Amino acid sequence: MTTVDIKPRLIAFEVTRRCKLSCKHCRANAGADRSGELDTDQCKKIIDSLAAYQKCVLIFTGGEPMERDDIYELISYSRDAGLRNVLATCGYSINETTIEKLKQAGIMSLSFSIDAATAQRHDAFRQVTGAFDSAIKAAKVAKKAGMRFQINTTISKLNIADVEKVAKLSCELGAYCFNPFILVPTGRADALTDEILDASQYEDLLHKLLEIKQNLPIEVRVTCGPQFARLCRQEDAKLSASTSGCMGGRGFGFISYKGDIQTCGFLDISAGNLVENGYDFGKIWTQSKFLNEIRAVNDYKGKCGICEYLSSCGGCRARAFTMTGDYAGSDPVCDFKPSRSK
Repeated sequence: MTTVDIKPRLIAFEVTRRCKLSCKHCRANAGADRSGELDTDQCKKIIDSLAAYQKCVLIFTGGEPMERDDIYELISYSRDAGLRNVLATCGYSINETTIEKLKQAGIMSLSFSIDAATAQRHDAFRQVTGAFDSAIKAAKVAKKAGMRFQINTTISKLNIADVEKVAKLSCELGAYCFNPFILVPTGRADALTDEILDASQYEDLLHKLLEIKQNLPIEVRVTCGPQFARLCRQEDAKLSASTSGCMGGRGFGFISYKGDIQTCGFLDISAGNLVENGYDFGKIWTQSKFLNEIRAVNDYKGKCGICEYLSSCGGCRARAFTMTGDYAGSDPVCDFKPSRSK
């Protein structure tokens, strides 16, 4: 794989771990603590280092990125550096005033999280009363302001029955994309191990998501569910062009609130820290031993290593690591039976 092949199209930058919610599944274990958070100058140096290597889409995420007083300044700086900016937000800080400030700063689109079809179930998952209503209100504000947005939904046994209802709600709100996240037990979600879908449930879910993709007027992307790319190739070759497997360490990367480069936010292994390594994103991204092991898919083990869909799916490296301790191992929730052997 060449350097050109691995240049990222998307980078998520975790600018804070502060958040007013206390979501059961939060990989960042977000809360009120701001210790270790990068200051404005450090964030700008990271933006410069990324822009020098690749003019990609930069996702401002957290925690809740709107908790930073300098968030508009950072977005504007990133825009001026040539990056295309989006914001992942819980929605509680989005109103008519802040949406206009985000547009002026250079945000192109937003993502909101809705994890159930009713306020009672969503708020129980987010552990804050009113979280559902604030997310719905934020989506309506974005729609009125002409801002593109998507709806993210973390799926576990707790809410799998609501998937189609949330997809339909996303359509009604005017979202351009429905993006389910398949639960990875990391951060606060390490207490939800019993709620991870078993292999048969997961396979059924993938088929349900394919039906939604085919029948509802909304884009469907699946995060931490690379087997969806395999199913699309199995069922309809036309769907495969718009569906990718795991992009971690290749088309997608993650920068933590401390400046660590990771494959994604769910695989908490640092490939190198930007602050400690002279803010040289390109050097860490291309030379990291860990990242290059992730990219060496032919060295994967177990079912993933012999699967005919290895190149298009890749399995979830984060779930393999958090559940088996081996990021090169098989994805534990995959039900597919490969037809070949090494």
